[in-house]
Amino acid sequence: MYPVLFTIKGFNFYTHGLLAVLGIVAATGILFLLAKKGKLSTVYLLDNMIYSVLFGIIGARIAYYFLYPDQFSSFKEILYLWEGGLVSYGGFVLGLIALILLWRWQKEPVLEWLDLLAIAFSLGLFLGRLGNVFAGELGGKTTISSLSMNGVIPVTLYEAILVLCIYLFLFLIFILKKEVLRNGFLLSLFLILYGFGRLIIDFFREEKDVLWTLSAGQLASLVFGVTGLIIFMLIFPRLKKRTQHGIVQ
Repeated sequence: MYPVLFTIKGFNFYTHGLLAVLGIVAATGILFLLAKKGKLSTVYLLDNMIYSVLFGIIGARIAYYFLYPDQFSSFKEILYLWEGGLVSYGGFVLGLIALILLWRWQKEPVLEWLDLLAIAFSLGLFLGRLGNVFAGELGGKTTISSLSMNGVIPVTLYEAILVLCIYLFLFLIFILKKEVLRNGFLLSLFLILYGFGRLIIDFFREEKDVLWTLSAGQLASLVFGVTGLIIFMLIFPRLKKRTQHGIVQ
């Protein structure tokens, strides 16, 4: 594993951090290209992504504080980001709320943007999870299986594979079937595939159960998956009708 990618004059460049930044840049770039293809305005795109990342970090840190309060001696330590400790779902939620509020304020078509974001976010998350893997942050339970890495189940690697597959799947649907897609369709697919996919993967993650045999992350995954199903069921009849008639809305 390579937690430190390289060092320049005593300053370490950490693999996870660099790949996380690369993921943000790649997601922004893909979102820009998709928006251009979808004929959406990109005037505020960079500003929106910066705000989303900032609020995402805040959300991830707050979620970590409430899930692992025993690791803090005082509330002010929530500001000590250099000590590590972020929960991805907290970042997803607060970052997404920030984007939705910004899009509404800018009078942008929110569902169209969310569809494109589902594609771009999958790619960014893939690179971020690769950073976890190369940094040795595997997150899984100990095992003697031949499929283990350093004696643990590499759940971050499994998640990286999952989101890469989701990215390719959503991207192909957008390119091949854009004319008949109902707004919210790609978003629903992402929530379903990622939510239930991660729900399964996290059974192998080293986390404490909070409800039955489910961890906090799994409960969040379940909410994501069920939300995706609800959105899908709401739009599918209209999607089918428009596909049959070749009508776009």
